[in-house]
Amino acid sequence: MPEENVLIQSMPVERDSTGCWTHPAWPSTEDDLIPYAWFDARGLEARELAFEYDAPEEVQASWLSEGIADCAAWDPTVPAGEGWFIFSIHDTEDGPICVWVRPVTP
Repeated sequence: MPEENVLIQSMPVERDSTGCWTHPAWPSTEDDLIPYAWFDARGLEARELAFEYDAPEEVQASWLSEGIADCAAWDPTVPAGEGWFIFSIHDTEDGPICVWVRPVTP
């Protein structure tokens, strides 16, 4: 079965001590860019949500003042619509992001 036809499903999100977690199906890439074509090829819609625009002010203040890469207190907002699940919460050069995905509906 080609990898593109493998059904990717929601899994329990078990964040580490810094608040990060990534679905085991996340593709290996050599940069921080989100591989939108990879998601498209698997029938998934992806949405990126930045910590700096979503986390409460006190959580952001803690991140900035303490300089510790810890977003465990951030509870990312689910995008509007049905079927979204977290595919990754990870740090980038621009701060933490949450990548939400859902199956594309015709």
